[in-house]
Amino acid sequence: MAECPILVWMLSLNREYTVAEYDQCFKLVEECIKYTSFPYQPRNVDSFRKIITAMLPLLMMRHRRIPRAKWKDCSNSQGKHWIEQSEEDIPPEKFNHSMIGYHLAISNSLCGMAMTQGERQKVVNIGLGIVQYTVEPRGTSVATYVESMSHKLTALELRSLENQSEGVMLRRLCILLALKDSYIRAIGQPIGFDYARLEFDVSNSQATGDGTPLAGWEFRVFTANLGVARGPQLVQEQYECVCAFYRGPSSDIKFVWHQTPRELESWVQFINIDQMIKVIPKLTA
Repeated sequence: MAECPILVWMLSLNREYTVAEYDQCFKLVEECIKYTSFPYQPRNVDSFRKIITAMLPLLMMRHRRIPRAKWKDCSNSQGKHWIEQSEEDIPPEKFNHSMIGYHLAISNSLCGMAMTQGERQKVVNIGLGIVQYTVEPRGTSVATYVESMSHKLTALELRSLENQSEGVMLRRLCILLALKDSYIRAIGQPIGFDYARLEFDVSNSQATGDGTPLAGWEFRVFTANLGVARGPQLVQEQYECVCAFYRGPSSDIKFVWHQTPRELESWVQFINIDQMIKVIPKLTA
C-alpha cells in the first residue's frame, strides 16, 4: 500500500430534507460526536449541512468495521483532526501508522471529507476545497465577479483569466480558489488568511506561498456534477474540488487532474442524503 493513501467522500445534498430527518441526524451527532455540539435549528439549512457533514467520519469508520467505542476523535491547536483507534486492538508496531487524518468541507449542496492514514504528524496535513461554479450575487457578469475576487489573486493569476470566454474564466477562477482553499485548510490557517500570499501557476504546475515553492504538496483536482431537486425542478450544479496533502520535503509539487468518473472511482466515493439517512441506525454501533 502506498504511504498515506487518500480517500474522499462527497455527500450530495440532492434534495430538501425533512424535520424528521434533521432530528435523526441531530440525535446521532449529539450521541456519538462529543467534541462538538450544534444548536437545534431544524429549519436552518446551514445547520443541517453542518450536522450531516459531521456524520461522515462515523460513516467512514463504520465502513472500516471499527465500533464507535473503539476510536476517539482528536485535534491539535490548529483545529486539525485525526482519529485514534484503541491501542488494544492494534499491534504495537502498527499503532503509530494507524492514525486517520481528515478534513471536512461544505459548499452549498456539496459536502465532503478527505482522509488519509499514517503517522499523526503527517496525516493532519490534508485539506479539501470545494467551490461552486457560480457568481455572486446571482445575475452578476463573470468579469464583475472576477473583479470582486481579485484581492484573492496575484497578478500572474489575474493574467491567466484575461481574454478568455466567460466559461473558461469562471472555471479557472474556481480552480484557483479551490486550490487555495485546500492548501489553507490543510495547514490549519484561520478564516482571514490572505489568499494573495499564495500563487498557483497552474499551466506550469507550480505553486508558491510568500514566494517560496510549495515543495512536497500534492493537489488532486476534480469536478463534481450534481442534480439537485429544488421543489419540482431538477437543477444542475457544478463544483470544482481539490484535495491537498503534504507528502514531505523530499517530494516534488504534484498536480493530479481527474477528468472522468472512472478515474475518480478508485479514491472518491459519492453518496446522497437518502444513502446517509438509511445508514444512521448502523452508525451508533
